[in-house]
Amino acid sequence: MSEKLLEQIFEELKNMNNRIGGLEQRLSGFEQRFSGLEQRFNGLEQRFGDLETGQKDLVRQFTHFEAGQKDLVKQVNGIEIELKEFRTETKTSLKVIQTGQQGTREEMTQRFKEVKHTLNSLESDIALTFQKTAQQELELNRIKNQ
Repeated sequence: MSEKLLEQIFEELKNMNNRIGGLEQRLSGFEQRFSGLEQRFNGLEQRFGDLETGQKDLVRQFTHFEAGQKDLVKQVNGIEIELKEFRTETKTSLKVIQTGQQGTREEMTQRFKEVKHTLNSLESDIALTFQKTAQQELELNRIKNQ
């Protein structure tokens, strides 16, 4: 009996050994799965790290873009101020030119009137001179004829 018992115990131990071997294989499979999961989590952590880095880069770029936009707005405002100043200066210059042209026109009109008056006087003087010359020639001619 004792041999039978020993065989039974041996069989039981064999079965337990097989079960333990199966459990070890299962545990090894679990370890591999956990290892795979760990690698996946590490990959995900790296991806999240990359995403965070990308997000930080985007935030930096956006901040840089905003700063550039503010600089552009300042430049546009500066140009707008310069254009307003140029417009004011141009208006002033145009008014000065218009006033000068008006004064020149008035002076030219006055000079033309003076020249016309002088010409009229000269025409009258020439006509009178011509008439006196003709009368003197007529008188001279009469004296010669006598």
